[in-house]
Amino acid sequence: MIGLALVFMFAPVLTMIVFSFNDPGGRFNYELGTFSLDAWRAPFAVPQLGVAIRNSLIVAAASALLAALLGTPVGFALGRRKFIGRGAVSGLTFIPLATPEVVLGAGMLILFVATATIPVLKTLTGGLFYPLGFPSVIAAHTTLGLSFVIINVRARVIGAGVTLEQAARDLGASGFTAFRTIWLPIILPGILSGALLTFAISLDDFVLTNFTAGGTTMFPTWLYGLMRRELPPQIAVVGTLIFLVSLGLVALSAKLSGRQPA
Repeated sequence: MIGLALVFMFAPVLTMIVFSFNDPGGRFNYELGTFSLDAWRAPFAVPQLGVAIRNSLIVAAASALLAALLGTPVGFALGRRKFIGRGAVSGLTFIPLATPEVVLGAGMLILFVATATIPVLKTLTGGLFYPLGFPSVIAAHTTLGLSFVIINVRARVIGAGVTLEQAARDLGASGFTAFRTIWLPIILPGILSGALLTFAISLDDFVLTNFTAGGTTMFPTWLYGLMRRELPPQIAVVGTLIFLVSLGLVALSAKLSGRQPA
């Protein structure tokens, strides 16, 4: 049963890898033709493919960085401090993960359009999120990635004792010094793990991107439009590369998450 489940999970990926070495002899790479390395020699020969990949990488990197910067203090506070509403805030961090992406994307779209039509929101945002583009899609992906960072950091803080911090404070260390020397090494794997997951998910997210990217060329939405006209083998090549990168990031994230606090 385990083997059957693994075959079911990875059959599409294995098929994509096989077809990346295919020369279909037509516009659609749906049937096996002859073995060819042409697509691997020129993976970005398809017009706009390089632009789409570049834009998706920029958005993924920016989303991962923002999620790490914004989510770390929240996760640390939830794991280290007791305050009114702590349980409610902790529960709210799971909502973006539990909410269907189509619902989250529609809500994001409404919000971003509202920043241009409601004077108060337009003043607060400075018109940054509408018309839709890089800022709006980065904000949407960051919202989803925040949950990963917060949950990972909170788990590492809860799993660590406060003995070392208390000892450092007794020896005269300031709060900042105690955080830098004691807590930061403990939570850093959680921060990196959440950021890497955010990067991997942002890179191939279609639903949120479709709602919030507007006219910006992003790989998932660009590919969806291309498939109506053609499906060259270069798409299978790029898909294979993205799969390998995502697999590596997820593996690294799992390794970092599994490290025990010092």
